Amino acid sequence: MINRILLRSYIKQAALLFVSLGLALFAFAWVRVWVVSLLDMGQFQNILEQLRGFEKLSPISFDSLFTYQGRVGLTYDEPIIILCTVIWCLSRGSDVVSGELGRGTMEMLLAQPISRAQLMWSHAAVAVGGLALLCGLVWFGIFVGVSVTTVDETVPPPSVDVPLFGWTIPLQISEPQVESFPLSERVDSRAYAAPTFSLFAFGFFLLGLSSFFSSIDRYRWRTIGMVMAIYVVQLVMFGLGKAAESLNWLQGMSFFNCYRPQKLAALVAEDGLSAPWDWSTPMPDAMLPPLFYPMILIVLGGICYLLAARQFVKRDLPAPL
Repeated sequence: MINRILLRSYIKQAALLFVSLGLALFAFAWVRVWVVSLLDMGQFQNILEQLRGFEKLSPISFDSLFTYQGRVGLTYDEPIIILCTVIWCLSRGSDVVSGELGRGTMEMLLAQPISRAQLMWSHAAVAVGGLALLCGLVWFGIFVGVSVTTVDETVPPPSVDVPLFGWTIPLQISEPQVESFPLSERVDSRAYAAPTFSLFAFGFFLLGLSSFFSSIDRYRWRTIGMVMAIYVVQLVMFGLGKAAESLNWLQGMSFFNCYRPQKLAALVAEDGLSAPWDWSTPMPDAMLPPLFYPMILIVLGGICYLLAARQFVKRDLPAPL
């Protein structure tokens, strides 16, 4: 079903974009881990305690953010990570049919001894394989950052709390001490395997959606516009559902509700490395097992790919302009 000549051609076309996004994702993940080490945990905790009223807008609980593991896990929710993933998925997904039609190369390709199905699945193989490697580079950036980073943490002098008055009385008069330790003592990089899979599932759905709209249109810019319109509407629905209890039902109608990498990382901190992969226990504050949510995105992306292949095989292609 996959043509090797097409594969080499599409890999060559996507190489520059892949290298650019791969370097950006790897470097950002590494720098993001380093930035986490710069924030003093005690001061960070005091700041967040003042913002408890906004905890519902946070991807994970503030208690998880008080740990290095939880703060590193927020890397998967950073706009740069999402943006690079979306760029790859939109560029490769929209190129399947409408991109070839727009460049005027579709007629030339189909004049060769290849089928439409081969063309579609060759595009898909390059796009999905590149997405998997990009997600792997995010994890590798975190792994390198955790492995080489040292943390300086301020340890306050011992004290005692007076319950009735709410006072904290120091037991000795001394300056707070600073302790240094490798970040790898507090953060296990293996905890981010499940969040990396969640990022892949998110991108796979966008790839399938982009490929479907590409299969029914002839203009690549219009394909990208339709997918981005759906993306923005879904993002707004998800944000409104989190902001107001009366609109909470909107979250369930948004595919962003299935992208939960931070909570998967938090599960590891609470219940161990096997917790995110357990199909028998529901995720906290949810009714379904942890991996059920990324699998929803995988299934939806697969359905979109099948619909795209069916539409492309059966449609009448317009004459080149």
